[in-house]
Amino acid sequence: MSRGASLVEVIVATALGLVVVSLLTLVVGAGGRVLASVGARGEAEDTAQLAIEAFTFDARRAGFDPSAAGIEALSEARPDRLTFLADLDANGTVDATSEETTAHVCGAAQLSRVIGRQSLPLADGVTTCRFHYFDRDGREMTPPPAGLDAAGRRAIRALGLELVLRPARLRAPSGRTIVVALRGRS
Repeated sequence: MSRGASLVEVIVATALGLVVVSLLTLVVGAGGRVLASVGARGEAEDTAQLAIEAFTFDARRAGFDPSAAGIEALSEARPDRLTFLADLDANGTVDATSEETTAHVCGAAQLSRVIGRQSLPLADGVTTCRFHYFDRDGREMTPPPAGLDAAGRRAIRALGLELVLRPARLRAPSGRTIVVALRGRS
């Protein structure tokens, strides 16, 4: 004796099927959001690390003076801008339009690296960008808004960069801090 499905059984089976499909859709959606969040976190971490590496590279070669011409390591040390000098071609002078003059600038939600006349963004989504200056005793020097004068810049023994990023897709910020000693200063 063959019996067909009643209308009630078809409706119940369809409702159960819709519930299962809805739950699967929710799980897949949540997994996609987690994946996007992890990707955004990784991108923010990579961006912060690359910015720190560029800062460290420039700080370590600041003051490079193979011809002993008296090249200063820094021409500018402000709370929001730091300019490194290096005689990379060993001609006894620093060319302001070349890589011998490199600045790092904390701007509105961005950290930029200015090489000669070319500005390159290092990090977007910046919530905190601070330069720190330390004297021979490790004490932090607080520059005025106009920056440290020549004597103050010569007193700097180490530099720090504090960088915190918060891209739009992240709930929690991602940051890095580094302190780098300047060349030939004790």
